[in-house]
Amino acid sequence: MQDDNIIGVIDCDLYGDQWVDLYIQFQKLYKECYSPGDVIVVKSTYDYYQNNHAGIILQSVQSLVNTIDISNFFIRFETTNKDIHNEYQYILETYSTDKVPFTLKVIPGSFTKKKANTKTPFIKLQNLVDIETIESLTQEQKNLLFASKSFCIAPWTALEISAGSSVRPCCEYRGGSVGNAAENSLSEIWNNDSLRTIRKKMLNNQEVEGCKRCYTKEQYGRDSLRNSFNRRFGRYITKVSATNDYSCNFELVYLDARFNNLCNLSCRSCNHISSTSWHKPAVALGLIAKDTPVLSSAGRYPGDLLNQIKKHIHTIQSIYFAGGEPLIIEEFYQLLEELDKAGRHDVELIYNTNLTQSYLKDKSIFDYWKNFKNISIGASLDAEAERAEYLRCGTKWNDIVEFRKQIFANRPDIDFYINCTTGIINALHIVDFHRSWADKGLIRPEDFNVHLLFEPEYMNVSNSPEVFKEKIKQKYNEHLKWLKPLDTLGRASFGFESIIKHLDSNNHFDRKLFWDNVNSLDGYYKTDLLSVFPELDDLK
Repeated sequence: MQDDNIIGVIDCDLYGDQWVDLYIQFQKLYKECYSPGDVIVVKSTYDYYQNNHAGIILQSVQSLVNTIDISNFFIRFETTNKDIHNEYQYILETYSTDKVPFTLKVIPGSFTKKKANTKTPFIKLQNLVDIETIESLTQEQKNLLFASKSFCIAPWTALEISAGSSVRPCCEYRGGSVGNAAENSLSEIWNNDSLRTIRKKMLNNQEVEGCKRCYTKEQYGRDSLRNSFNRRFGRYITKVSATNDYSCNFELVYLDARFNNLCNLSCRSCNHISSTSWHKPAVALGLIAKDTPVLSSAGRYPGDLLNQIKKHIHTIQSIYFAGGEPLIIEEFYQLLEELDKAGRHDVELIYNTNLTQSYLKDKSIFDYWKNFKNISIGASLDAEAERAEYLRCGTKWNDIVEFRKQIFANRPDIDFYINCTTGIINALHIVDFHRSWADKGLIRPEDFNVHLLFEPEYMNVSNSPEVFKEKIKQKYNEHLKWLKPLDTLGRASFGFESIIKHLDSNNHFDRKLFWDNVNSLDGYYKTDLLSVFPELDDLK
């Protein structure tokens, strides 16, 4: 490569913590076709370090190149780091999706190693808001969206309404309810004292107690809903700028409304509040009283919630369908009909489904989806075959596989991925499950999101025995050798890596708590954990 073919120079030193600006510079230099002599020069005289393997800037440049789809062949990395060749070898083996390496050049000058002040590398910048919007933002707005450790745009754009009518800014919020949809309208809740207090703390760079789940995920190197909201809905930052006394106009952009808890499964990681199928076992095991209502529905009266949501049909950009099981809840189908009438086929539809049923009454979900352009399905699958039927009671595995095949046949454009909730019981198996579906062509290797199971506590993998933790680490590290070269965006890899980090806690295994809970459910369902998951013999 010759210098006279340089198509751009990117100086990482100019951006500091402003990762989003660096992303823009790479994106501007993207071409569908480069000439053989083209070169993008990337310069760096300092880097951030979390460990001794490689700097975050180096890692992030590689991740950006992967994400934007620029071949390593056209990148020349010039740095004062005399150890660059050793560091990049690790990056090439661990993060690169391209077997061809960067061209490396050590230039004169001193190199500074800085302590990492972020746990979130550039790899999380996929699905960013459009460049034109980012470039129109003020520096203060960029800082809020991409540098703040506490700000989230959700309280200005989103609501989550549970089947029990409790209202929160999002499904990850753990600060209690900010309102009750059975007592007040959503518009009354929108600017009440609770939500205004949350907005005030965020604008004053204060952490919000209820947002700790996102903070914890970021601490373990995971992407968080907070970061996702800021990327996806950053264009609505003007709503934040227009905030008056921490109040803002009520215009829903993102909706997570769980009309009721109707569900056909009773998953081991769930409870009677979220699933009607959990009512019988909960009564039988003495967890709830017999007269506890089976069905919980949101709103002040039947149809109330749907009627309120209809008023936002023209502002909503994204809807998260969950339950219960959304594909058996009638109100969700009615909402699709309302969107269809309004011609809002541009609205993003995101489903969290157990993938067991594709029909409501006599109409296929594919009939409802036919005009919608942007559909994502996160399949709640934690295991394969009989292990899946054990963990999510009521599952018929053949129905799962058949539904996946219907998606291929009817809507191959749907963004399909697995949301795997990982606890002690399935921690070792998920590697085999992942490989199995990837090898069968049912998913791409990167379409496997691993989520940590925090509750119930007895299933939290960080509470497992030390010998078991070591087995998990060994199996995951071996799995990552196969996965990383195939995982362009790092979506699946980060899940496995975060569990490895999570295992370093000092929590201890409570054998009695674990087996009391397992045995009580095994007794009710007439099953046996170790006959289905023999790899858990160490837990006896």
